[in-house]
Amino acid sequence: MRVCKPPLSLVLGLALLTGAAQAAPDVYVAYPPDGHRVAADHVILEGSVTPGATLTVSGTPVPTGPDGLFMTWWPLKAGGNVLRLVTRLGGQSAARVLTVTRTVARALPAVRTAIDRASVQPAQPLDFWDAANDSPAERRVPVRFLGSPGGRATFRVAGGPAQPLPEGPAGVYSGAYTLPTGLTLTGAALTVSLTGRDGRTVSAAAPGRLSSAPALARSVTQLPGSVPGLGINAAGTVLTTMNGEALLYPREGMTFRAVGRVGAHLRLRLAPGLGALVTAAQVSPLGFAPPPALSGGGVTAEGEGEGTVLSALPTATSGTPPKSVSTTVSTPALSVRVPLGSARPPFTLEQPDARTLALTLYGSLVAPLTVPAERPPAMAGAEVQAVAPGVTRLTLRLAQAAWGFTAAYDGPDLRLRVRLPPSLNPAQPLLGRVITLDPGHGGTQNGGAGSLRVPEKGLVLPIARRAAELLRAQGATVYLTRTADVTLGLTERGLVAEETASDLLISVHANALPDGRDPRGIRGPEVYFSHPQAQPVAAAILAALRARLPDLGPGAGLKPGADLALTRPTTQPSVLVELAYLTDAGNLRLLHSSAGQERLAQALAQGVADFYAGAAR
Repeated sequence: MRVCKPPLSLVLGLALLTGAAQAAPDVYVAYPPDGHRVAADHVILEGSVTPGATLTVSGTPVPTGPDGLFMTWWPLKAGGNVLRLVTRLGGQSAARVLTVTRTVARALPAVRTAIDRASVQPAQPLDFWDAANDSPAERRVPVRFLGSPGGRATFRVAGGPAQPLPEGPAGVYSGAYTLPTGLTLTGAALTVSLTGRDGRTVSAAAPGRLSSAPALARSVTQLPGSVPGLGINAAGTVLTTMNGEALLYPREGMTFRAVGRVGAHLRLRLAPGLGALVTAAQVSPLGFAPPPALSGGGVTAEGEGEGTVLSALPTATSGTPPKSVSTTVSTPALSVRVPLGSARPPFTLEQPDARTLALTLYGSLVAPLTVPAERPPAMAGAEVQAVAPGVTRLTLRLAQAAWGFTAAYDGPDLRLRVRLPPSLNPAQPLLGRVITLDPGHGGTQNGGAGSLRVPEKGLVLPIARRAAELLRAQGATVYLTRTADVTLGLTERGLVAEETASDLLISVHANALPDGRDPRGIRGPEVYFSHPQAQPVAAAILAALRARLPDLGPGAGLKPGADLALTRPTTQPSVLVELAYLTDAGNLRLLHSSAGQERLAQALAQGVADFYAGAAR
């Protein structure tokens, strides 16, 4: 029998096909990154393998979906964890090794007696420039360190008498030093000592030294050009309480009385007994004289018509802010003027509810403030209250819910501007309206990890672009903060909305859980907002997402009181929408599919349309 050999081309072709079929699968780990350190006892291990492949992690089988997706809540032992991921398909395999460290605070042993020198506080230099006028709480210096449990601890300032430091919980010694008002110090050392169960005594100096001298209080002012916009409320300029909580967002020209220093921050006295911290680099000195008192007198109010000419921005397509253009928009508003004279005092402007604004002024008044003698129709009432020495509050009650509010110094006044609801066409409520949509992240900012190999920035962009198309089809002008994969700062995003006089700022994101949170069962939409004026649009968007995409799960819903860069802006209602969870397999697949993205865009646009329709009634 004669055997015929196949042609060489057929042999090569079969070899190529066989090689392709037997190509090794790959494994992609979206999270955690190699070398990750985490305090929790589990980590979300997520990523994908070649569809059809299997996966083991350190020998334990891990389920994979038809698309190769895997998500598992992986336990960690204390210290280093070496995770070996092996994927297999058709006789081929591939491996990847990750190292994840679970950090665990380890208490010092009872013997030999020791102090954790890195734990000793105060950790920063503390200067007191007007201790005589500080309250005891403002002169209180926390002292703390970690050491061997069961010992007796003390501290001394500048070689003075030893003062006890109680222990509690075990191995934690803490107390406080109250600076005497008449004491002068220059870089004085604070030293802690611990006598342990073994009779051994050890000592350590706190990194932060103490200084106190009278008559060094000074006035400082917010640096020119350091405050972006009128209502952005950027985190980079925030004044905090002494505990680090956000207190107020400065405006151009705001003046403060600095009475000390805490590391890189100045300690301010807003009113007697009321202190705050500001980054020293964001203010400039004015001298030692105190700021002038507020002139006070009659507050005035008037309505503003529509058709105001405002600065506007076209769509941003790169990391460079776009050039301004001119636009005319419908902006009915209420303007309120508070007489200050030459003073530029600190203030806060808050919104207890959608129809109320509370202006709190810090500083003494030459004459008391009085409410407006004449009230425009937009104002339902006003009240002035002396809250505390040096603290005055003006409360405005509005006839309608606010659609934005700002405050800025204007000549001898502080001018409050409140945007009022626009006149809407019930048949076409979106006609002529201006909306800013912000696809989250972009460029160098990936956002949440994408286990199916597309990160958050790439998932939300097509959804936001499609939602913009749907809203434009209903007559709205929609600005996108980005239309491509570009890097854009948080402040720049907020400025797009402010400078286009947008009715709404809607930032579009996909959610993910932080370390230490079990992802199982956590899914669905969430809508964040800071101010009550944004609650109606937040509720409308949430309702549309739940109605159109019940398969997402109901989610945690509305999240009022958020402290986020893109919910803090006040010039318009501002919301941040977390469409779904990247850390839930079903949610992620919906975010990743073209059909799911269309449904999400439709729901987002529907929620906005429903909000305007409700406002038009």
